[in-house]
Amino acid sequence: ALAALRRRYPRLEVTVFEEQSSAELDRLCGKGVLDLALMAACERTPADAHRLGEEEFVVVLGDGCAQLAADRVELRDLGGEPWVRFDRDSALDGVLLSVLRKNDLAPVTAARVSQTATAVRWAAHGLGVTLVPASAVPQGYEHLVRPASPAVFQPVIAVLRQEAGPAETALLELLREENWSESRSPSASGSASLSAVS
Repeated sequence: ALAALRRRYPRLEVTVFEEQSSAELDRLCGKGVLDLALMAACERTPADAHRLGEEEFVVVLGDGCAQLAADRVELRDLGGEPWVRFDRDSALDGVLLSVLRKNDLAPVTAARVSQTATAVRWAAHGLGVTLVPASAVPQGYEHLVRPASPAVFQPVIAVLRQEAGPAETALLELLREENWSESRSPSASGSASLSAVS
């Protein structure tokens, strides 16, 4: 979507803030620097938000893990595993905690990170398992990714600033063209579950 936007507006400069905490997102909103935000649904989702679809979350396992032999990872089989988690105030950590609680699992935290790519790398090196949006898996780690069972999907929500300009409106339309509802390929990259474009 950003590549298509850039072709349409070749002089446009885009700044992406990835995986911001709620407090940081509020600060950026207060400064008026956010033109469009992509996020999962939450209790504070604005009434004028645009639902784009859903994205699948996947489990990332360490190289050599026996569970890589399966097509899907049973979440209940991860009891007692250490987890690479996200900052306490991040949307991703909220998703992870919710999934673990729904599957009667207590998280054993091995480490906390702020970026999905770091979580994937650390899980790949055996620090613990992690759960990330399929589109956030960096190239080269696809072989360590498995869909979860039961499947984990989260809505993808876009919020435009009031009085959005033509570039922001065009980006929203390009994002709507993405096929969010299909299971996304773990080799896809460049999407964040909480990001903002300025």
